[in-house]
Amino acid sequence: MKSWLIIMGGLILWAVHFFLLYLLAEFGGSGTGVRLVASLCTLVLLGAAAWMFLAVSRETPGDPFAGWRRRAAMLALAFGGLGIVFQYLPVLLVDR
Repeated sequence: MKSWLIIMGGLILWAVHFFLLYLLAEFGGSGTGVRLVASLCTLVLLGAAAWMFLAVSRETPGDPFAGWRRRAAMLALAFGGLGIVFQYLPVLLVDR
């Protein structure tokens, strides 16, 4: 189970960000407060992705599976971080 959480960590963060922004847009409207909450959620989740990326990159693989798991986790975290950034762009670009 630990290996799955390590590998899927970035994608889980991306999914959490997606659902948070969807809920904010659905129930919060488009006010300044909603934009601030969306910005805060984005910063927190990007920080979590960066922290996880650093933690995974610092571990030393002892066997071939651990090396593969490390590379897969780093790739998933990079894709997840990129997805979080792209999901946040409409918050910045849409008129108030």
